[in-house]
Amino acid sequence: MEHWKILLPKITAVLQHAEENPVANQFVKLHLDDLKDLAYDMEDILEEFVIDAKRSKLSAESEAKPNKLQKIISSVFFGSRAKPNPKLDSMVNDLSVRLQKIHDGMRSLDLANLNLKLEDESHKVAAKRLPESSLLEDIVLGRDSDKEDILQRLLEDGGNLKQDFVIPIVGMGGLGKTTLARLIYNDKRLEGKFDFKAWVCVSDEFDVAQITRTILEHVTRTRYDIWNKEYGQWDVLKRPFMSGAPGSKIIVTTRNNDVGTMMRGDDGVYNLELLQDDACLPLFTQHALGKENFDAHPNLQDVGEKLVKRCKRLPLALKTLGGVLRGKLHPDYEFDKKELVLLWMAEGLLPQQSHGKKQMPKEIGDQYFQDLLSRSLFQQSSGDESQFVMHDLINDLAIDVAGEIYCNLGDSMGDEKLEKARHVSFIPHYHEISERFMVLKKLKHLRTFLPLQGFHHYPPFLSNIVVHHFLPTLNHLRVLSLCNYRISKLPADFFGNLKHIRYINFSGTHIKCIPESVGSLLFLQTLLLHGCHKLTELPATIGNLIDLHNLDITDTESLKAMPSEICNLKNLVTLSKVIVGEASGLMRLSDLKNFLQLQGTLSLLDLQNVLDVQDAKKANLDKIHGLEELVLEWTTSDNDGDELVLEMQVLSWLKPHSNLKSLKISCYGGYSFPNWVCDPSLFSNLSYMEFTNCERCTLLPSLGQLFALKKLIITGMKAIKAVGLEFYGQHEPFRSLEELVFQDMTNWKEWTSPAESASTGEFPCLLKLVIEDCPELVGQLPGNLSSLKELHVRRCNEMLLNSMGDLTSLVNLRIEKISKLTCLPKSFTQSLIALETLNITCCHDLTSLWEERAEIEQSLLPFNLKHLSLMQCTHLESLPNAMMVQMDGSSSSDTSMLTLRLEKLEISGCHSLNSFPRGKLPSTLTYLKIEDCDCLESLPEADGDNDSKLYLEIKNLPCLYSSEGCHQLPVCLKKFTTDKGGELLESFLERMLQHCMGLQCIEITNCKTLKSLPILDCVSSLVKLWIEQCEVFESLPNMMNQLKSLQTLSLVDCPGIEFIPDGSLPPNLINLYLIRCKNLKRVPNTMYQLTSLQSLSMPSEALTMGFGRDLQNLTSLQYLIIEQKLPLNIVLPSSLTTLGIYCQENLESIPKGLFQNLNSLNCLEITDCPKLQFLPREGFPPSLGLISMFSCPLLERQRFKETGDYCTLTRTIPCIWIDDDQVIRPSVN
Repeated sequence: MEHWKILLPKITAVLQHAEENPVANQFVKLHLDDLKDLAYDMEDILEEFVIDAKRSKLSAESEAKPNKLQKIISSVFFGSRAKPNPKLDSMVNDLSVRLQKIHDGMRSLDLANLNLKLEDESHKVAAKRLPESSLLEDIVLGRDSDKEDILQRLLEDGGNLKQDFVIPIVGMGGLGKTTLARLIYNDKRLEGKFDFKAWVCVSDEFDVAQITRTILEHVTRTRYDIWNKEYGQWDVLKRPFMSGAPGSKIIVTTRNNDVGTMMRGDDGVYNLELLQDDACLPLFTQHALGKENFDAHPNLQDVGEKLVKRCKRLPLALKTLGGVLRGKLHPDYEFDKKELVLLWMAEGLLPQQSHGKKQMPKEIGDQYFQDLLSRSLFQQSSGDESQFVMHDLINDLAIDVAGEIYCNLGDSMGDEKLEKARHVSFIPHYHEISERFMVLKKLKHLRTFLPLQGFHHYPPFLSNIVVHHFLPTLNHLRVLSLCNYRISKLPADFFGNLKHIRYINFSGTHIKCIPESVGSLLFLQTLLLHGCHKLTELPATIGNLIDLHNLDITDTESLKAMPSEICNLKNLVTLSKVIVGEASGLMRLSDLKNFLQLQGTLSLLDLQNVLDVQDAKKANLDKIHGLEELVLEWTTSDNDGDELVLEMQVLSWLKPHSNLKSLKISCYGGYSFPNWVCDPSLFSNLSYMEFTNCERCTLLPSLGQLFALKKLIITGMKAIKAVGLEFYGQHEPFRSLEELVFQDMTNWKEWTSPAESASTGEFPCLLKLVIEDCPELVGQLPGNLSSLKELHVRRCNEMLLNSMGDLTSLVNLRIEKISKLTCLPKSFTQSLIALETLNITCCHDLTSLWEERAEIEQSLLPFNLKHLSLMQCTHLESLPNAMMVQMDGSSSSDTSMLTLRLEKLEISGCHSLNSFPRGKLPSTLTYLKIEDCDCLESLPEADGDNDSKLYLEIKNLPCLYSSEGCHQLPVCLKKFTTDKGGELLESFLERMLQHCMGLQCIEITNCKTLKSLPILDCVSSLVKLWIEQCEVFESLPNMMNQLKSLQTLSLVDCPGIEFIPDGSLPPNLINLYLIRCKNLKRVPNTMYQLTSLQSLSMPSEALTMGFGRDLQNLTSLQYLIIEQKLPLNIVLPSSLTTLGIYCQENLESIPKGLFQNLNSLNCLEITDCPKLQFLPREGFPPSLGLISMFSCPLLERQRFKETGDYCTLTRTIPCIWIDDDQVIRPSVN
C-alpha cells in the first residue's frame, strides 16, 4: 500500500500530462485509458483503508467518553474497529497485477518516466498558424458595424498614447475575433496610415524577450494574440511601444476578459457579440451550399434553419457545421455556480492550496469558475442572471474529452464501456420507472449520479425499487443527487455501503427524516436539504460527519430542533440556520462559538428560547467574518416583563461583523433597537435590510445613514405612528437606497421629511416605492421623488395619492384596492409624463380615470403610456377620450399624444362600462382584451392598417350580442369566449363569423339555448373550437373538413348531440375531446385517417360503432380516454402514453390483454368505476409510472400497502394516487 501511495501521484502526473498534450499513437492512448481506469480503482481501495482508520479513531474516542455518543457510533459502525478484510486484500492483489501489466506495456512503448510519445504541441501550433493576415475569406457576414467601429478607433488621430494605443477585442472562442482582426488588418484605408504593420501570435508560454524580438524582426507575421494575465509581464512587453510614433495602435484578440481589462480598462475593451440573426443563415448556407440562401435547395431549408438555430449565433459553429446538414447538439442547461463548485470539490478537483497559499476549497473553486467564465467557456444565462450555461459546442467538447468515464442515461453504450463509466447524468422523467435504471447494475464503479434539474414544472416521482435496491449498491459513489424527487422515506440502511460519498443533494424531496446510517459517511462534505418542507428531524449521528463543510437546511419549516452533536462538525463552512433549543441535547445559541469559519447565509431561529444573555455573548457573532446574510428571528413577540428585557439584551449582543451585506430581524419583541443596527461605521457593506413584525417598536432606527443600503423592507410594525427625522439621521440620508417597502403598518399616520433635503430629495436614488396596508397614512409624503420609476399603492387611504410629490420619472404605477377613490386626482396625474404602465385593480368606487375635464390638458395625460390595465373596477363608467383616434387621424383630445404609444389594453370586470369613446383604436395597439363587462354594448373600431397585428380577445360581453353591437365587431377579433350566452347568441355568432375572418379560438360554455353553429369555412385560421355544457346543442356544422388549421375540437357535457356528420372532422386535428356526451352513438368512419391525432376522448359506443377496429392506424395517438363501457377485445395503438377508463358503471375487472403491446404507457387513469375491484393479474406494462384512481370505492388504499393483495403487482410503479390526492408509494421488501 505504501508503494501505491507513492505511485498514484506519478500516475496522476502521467494522465495530466497526457490530457494537456495530444497522444499521437492510438495504442498508447488505449494504455492511458487503462491507466486512468486503474487510477480510479486504486483511489477507491486506498480510501477503504482511510475509512477503516477513521472509524477506529472515532470508536476509540467514543470509548474514552462513555455516553450517548458511544452508543450511536457503535450502532453506526457495528461496534467494530478495523478488522482483516479478505475481500479487500483480494482486490489489492488484483489491482497490483493490473498495475504491473500496464507498467510492462508502457515500458515496451518507452512510456516510463513520462517518456510519452506525444506530439510537440508548440511545433504543432507553429505549423498550423500560417501567415493568416495574407489570407482572406471569400465572404465575411455580419461584422460590418464591428469592423467600422474598430477602424474608427484606429484612424483617430492624437489621443493619449500611454492609454489609448491598445484596442482589445474580447469574446468567446469561435466568435470570429481573428477573422475580424484580419479584415481590419488588410483594409485599404489603413494603407499609408501606418509606417508598417506586424501580426504576432502569443501562446500561454509568455516570453517577453522572444515576443519583442518577433515583433521587431518579423513585421509581416499574421496574428497578435495575448493570453497571459500577469500585468507585470504585459507592462514589460509594452514599454518599447510607449516610445512609438503618435497614432500607433495595437489590436489584441483574446477570449479572456481579464486580459483585455488589464490592457485598457473596462471602458476600452471592445466586446465582440454573437452574430445578428439576419447574418446567421447566409453564413451557414455560404459554407454549406456556396449560396446565401436555400433558394436552389428548398428541400434542405427546414433542417438547415433548425441547425442554424442550434448554433446559437456563433460564427465558428455556423461555419463548421455548414457543410453537414445533419447532426445533434445538446440544449443549453442552466447551472448554479455554488452547486458546481461543490461538485468539483466532491470529485476531488479542487486542491487544498493554490499558488503555494492554503485556501478553502470553495475559494479555489470560485477562482476556477471565474477563470472559465472570463474565457467564455461558461456564459451567464440570458434568462436568469444567477445561472450559467455552456455553449453547445463547448458542451460537446467536454463530453468528447470525458470519453468513456461519462455517460448519459439516454445514450446507448456497450457493456464494456459501461463498466468504465464513472459519472452518469440524465434528464428526469415525470414518473421514473425502475426499468430506466437497470443499467446501474452494470455501472459497478459509478461515482456520480446526477439528475439534471429545471425540466419539469412539478416534482417527478421515482420508483422505490431505485431507492431501495439500486442506489444503495453503488458503493463507489462520490456524488448522489435526488433533488426534487417526490421521495418521502429512505430505508434505514440506505447509506450503509455509500462510504465514499462526498456530496448528497436531497433538496426539494418529501423526506421526513434522515436515516441514522448517514453517520457512517466519514468523507461527506456537502449535505443539501434545501426546501425539504416535511423534514422534522436530523439524526444525532450527524455529529460523526467530521469532514462536512456544507449543511443547507433552508426552507425546512417543519424542522423544529437541531441535535447538539452538530457542534462536532468543526469543518462546517456553510450552516444555513441554527434553531435554538430549550431542552438538553439540542443546539444552543452559545454553540455558534464553534463555527467562526462560517460563510454565506445564517439564520438564527427561535431566539425566544435563549434563557441566558450569556449565550448570546458567547456566540461571538461579530467574529464570524465570512457571513454575508444574517436572519435573527423570534417565533413570537408576545413576551413581556423580564422576558422582554432579555430579548433586548440578546439582540444587543448579536452584533454581526462589518462584512455583512444583508440583515433581517423578525418578530423581535423589544421597544427599540440597539445602536449597532444603524451604525454606519459597522455596516459599510450592508445593502439589504428587513424588519418584520417587530410589533412593539415605536420608533424606527436611523437607517438613513447606512450609505450602502439599497433595499429596505419594513412590515408589520404596528406600533409605529410616525416616521420622522429619527429615521433619516443627520445629513444626506439614504444616498444609495433604490427600493423602499412599507407593509401592514396599520397605525402609521404621519411621514415627515427633513427640511434640508427638500432640494435634493431624501431618497435621491429611489427607484421603487411600495406602500401596502397603511390605511391611516394621510400626511404629506416625500416631495422630491424625481428618480422614482415604480410605485405600488395597495389598501391605503385615497388621500394618499394627493400627497405624492414629484413623479416625473415614474414608469410603472400599480393602484389596488383603494376604497373611495373615484378618479385619479389632478395633483397626482399632472406629473406622470414618463408613465408607461398603469394598472388599477379592485378600486370599486372608481368612475373615471381622470378628474372631470382634466384630460383635455396635455400636461395631465401620460402620453408615453404603453400598457393600461383596468381590473374589477365595477363602477367605472367611462374611459379617456384621448385613447382613441378620430377618423381624420387626430386624437380625440387635440393636444394628447397618447394615441401614438398605447400597445396593450386590458379591461376586466368593469360592469358599469357601456361604451368606448368615439374614434378608432390607436395603430400602435397590439393586444386588446375585454372580459366580464356586462353592460358594454359595442367594441371600438380598429385602424384598418392595424388589423393584422392586433390581437383582440373578448369574453362574456352579453350586451354585445344584439344586432347593433355585432355590426361594430373589429375584423381583428382573434379569440371569442362566453359562458353567458342567451337567445341572441346564435345569430350573433353567424354575423361574427362573417365579419371576423381572422378568428383563431371560439370557446362557448353554459349556453342553454345554443343548438348549432353556423358554417365555419370562412374562418380558415380557426385553431380551437370548444363547446361545453350546452344542453340542447345538436350538431357540428357541415364542411368542417375545410378547416385545415383547426387543431383542437371539444364537445363536453353536450347530451343533445347524437352523431358527428360525415365530412365534419378537420384533417389536421391534434386533439379531439367528446366527453360526457352520453347520447353520442356515431362518429365518421374516416376518423382513422386523422394521422396527426394525439389526444382522443369519446364514449365507447361511438368508438366501437365508428372505427374501434382501426385505432391502431392512429400512430400518433398518445392520450386516450374511453367512457361508459370498456369494449372487449379492443386493440389499442402502441403509441399510447396515457390511457383513461372513465364512467364505467358496471366494470368489475380490467379486461385481460388490454395492455398488450402498450410498451410506452406511462399513465393509467381510472375514474368513476364504482364496481371495479380487480386489476389485471398479468400485471402492467413495465413503462407504467402512475396509476390514478378516483371514485373507485372497492379499490381501497389498504390493498396497495405492504400487506395488500396488490402490493406486489404494483411494486415497480413510482406513484399511485387515490381519491384525495394522497400519493401512495408501495413499499419494497
